Amino acid sequence: MDLAQRPPFGTVDFKALTKKDPDFKKLWQKSLGKLDFQDPETVKTLSQAILKAEFDLQLDVPDDRLCPPIPNRWNYISWIHGLIDSTPEDYSAQYDPDRPVKGLDIGTGASAIYTMLCLRSRSAWTMCATDIDKQSFESAARNLAVNNLMTRTTLLQTTELNPIISMQGLGVDHLDFTICNPPFFNNVAEMSASLKGEGKSWKPNAVCTGAEVEMVCPDGDLGFVTKIVNESLVLKDKVQWYSSMFGKMTSAKAIIELLKKHGITNWAVGSVDTNSSTKRWVVAWSFGDLRPKNVSPASIARLETIANEYLPFPTSYTIQLPASVTPDAAKATIKTQLQSLDLTWTWDDATSTGVGEASQNVWSRAYRRAYERRQKEGVADMGDANRKIELAFRIRVIGLAREIDLQWLRGREQVLWESFCGLVHRNFKKSD
Repeated sequence: MDLAQRPPFGTVDFKALTKKDPDFKKLWQKSLGKLDFQDPETVKTLSQAILKAEFDLQLDVPDDRLCPPIPNRWNYISWIHGLIDSTPEDYSAQYDPDRPVKGLDIGTGASAIYTMLCLRSRSAWTMCATDIDKQSFESAARNLAVNNLMTRTTLLQTTELNPIISMQGLGVDHLDFTICNPPFFNNVAEMSASLKGEGKSWKPNAVCTGAEVEMVCPDGDLGFVTKIVNESLVLKDKVQWYSSMFGKMTSAKAIIELLKKHGITNWAVGSVDTNSSTKRWVVAWSFGDLRPKNVSPASIARLETIANEYLPFPTSYTIQLPASVTPDAAKATIKTQLQSLDLTWTWDDATSTGVGEASQNVWSRAYRRAYERRQKEGVADMGDANRKIELAFRIRVIGLAREIDLQWLRGREQVLWESFCGLVHRNFKKSD
């Protein structure tokens, strides 16, 4: 399987896993097919087996440190893959294996699991990884070394006095993304109650071997990620995408409210779901203007199971063709219209897809009149060659579905994007 585009995990097939890993096979036979997930050794053996079978990675963590559930961790990385792949500078609609990407794993833990999964799945990626706990840091280094991943990793042991995102300490001036599995609990009592299943209708699926330093911080995941948000307000576009996982939907919602309060309009929200009762949420935000894909079924930015107020503005717009308009006629109409405007525009007949960039609302009546006047005078360009791009878009005509799919690729102005969608749609409303 191509790990670079491996899909998220669903339910793990234990019987199939017994054929791939002899240690897990022994455990499966000993338990008569009924695994005891409250047993730390069972949890560790399962994680090691999945990592070896699916990713060819070895894992060893101290008994008193968190042993990561691999499906959960991979699904976060898979989501990050989609986020990065849908926001490249060249607007390509697919994974680029040659694109160099550098990420930061905040609090990498004893397993260094996120760093290892990123590096194993994407050969052009490099990672930075930090941790404040000496034992976890040393264990992470051992795991990276035994898997021959140290040469693509920058490790930094930090203290509480350091910034969470220590660009200077890491020796970098730009990161493509950050990932983080923050301490979920506010105090030891809250952690203990949660791990016992108090206040829930079900007990935790599996035992948690995490230490206090991994699981607890003031105000839990909300408090920790709030610090990241505050640091991001200073660093801004030195990181393309800041992200974190959350143990509570309320925390994810609170962070989105905080982003909106600070005027951040480019964010993404998703879930890490492995078909179990344990669910996690992920939020990412950017100070850049590249917009992630959020059209179903492969939506990255919009999780439709939470209220609309917590979702970013849609970056996709679908137009259903009227019965009187053929797909070929729609293509001709779109090409004619966009070629008449003062914007850059390329069209690929093979894929029925076009990509364009505009510096402003070049389809307004006032702008078009001025543009036409300048064309007659022999001056077609109304700005310098380096004018800023305010809107980038992709248009695809899907013949079989009789649809026109518009995607917002770049821009900060929601009103400009909506206006452009209206411009294209009006061509086909006339035919209804």
